[in-house]
Amino acid sequence: MRQIWSYLIKYLQTHFHWGLYLSAALFMTACTYLNYTFDFEDSIVDSYHRTLWHWWYMTLFMGFPFLFICCLLYVFDINRTWVKSQEFWLLFFFGFVILGFSRTLYFHYTLIDHLEVIDYRFIRKVLWRGKSFFTIFTPTMLFYYFYERPRDENRNWYGLTFRHTDFRPYAILLLVVIVGIGLASFLSDLTNYYPRYLLSGGDKFAEKHDLAGWIPMFIFEGVYGANFLNVELFFRGFLVIGFVRVLGGHAVLAMVGSYAFLHYGKPMTEAIGSIFGGYLIGILAFYSHRIWGGVILHIALAWSMEFFAWLQRMYGDS
Repeated sequence: MRQIWSYLIKYLQTHFHWGLYLSAALFMTACTYLNYTFDFEDSIVDSYHRTLWHWWYMTLFMGFPFLFICCLLYVFDINRTWVKSQEFWLLFFFGFVILGFSRTLYFHYTLIDHLEVIDYRFIRKVLWRGKSFFTIFTPTMLFYYFYERPRDENRNWYGLTFRHTDFRPYAILLLVVIVGIGLASFLSDLTNYYPRYLLSGGDKFAEKHDLAGWIPMFIFEGVYGANFLNVELFFRGFLVIGFVRVLGGHAVLAMVGSYAFLHYGKPMTEAIGSIFGGYLIGILAFYSHRIWGGVILHIALAWSMEFFAWLQRMYGDS
């Protein structure tokens, strides 16, 4: 925990700027208010479901906050070199095009259209969680190999390397996350959204195929948890570690904008929490050049939400 605290203090001493942070805070507050007031993502962006327009609008939706915060860097004369940087625009367009693609990919559902309703429902949910290994992990790793690797003397693979990775600083933070989620589980907007496993129909899938109930739950939760490797790879690996050469440490703040937008289809409590959590984990990735701490914390966060929301449903009203 001491290492994490020292990273935070060092980062704030080096990168904090009143005008930048106040403007970014006002921007994120306005975006959050407008999204949850008018249900912008779910009712407007997602209204183009299963069309190519959905990919286009989702790409703009996710890239907008990142670019806006970069513009704030320009306005406050903190970093203006990114505007004319070919590398910045290459990274920006590549990253948000594949992110928009990942969030709007549905054609794989045609592979299971012939299945009965119970099978279709469960397999569809598992595929939705696991598709990011195809849409995020694979293209990002290919991009790293052909573009980033010749420029990366340390060969850290956007923070995926295990070499010299110290997990000890995350132990106490992991405990804080679990306790925090336990307390947050008393908020109705989270317990109404979680556990996600209940929406998969895994219980009916197990019953139909005469399986033990834990088997589909293990499959769903395993894929659900593994998916956060790709979340961390993109947001902390690609958007922070990958953009350091053009944005320096301010890549953390730009990433936070898009990371919050990723949560706009979830409960507002979680979306607001993602701003602070994403900022802290982004700082850790920036200094350590590793994403594994964030992966562990993210998976613990997700599974804790599932577990405590399940407990609330089972015993909360009794």
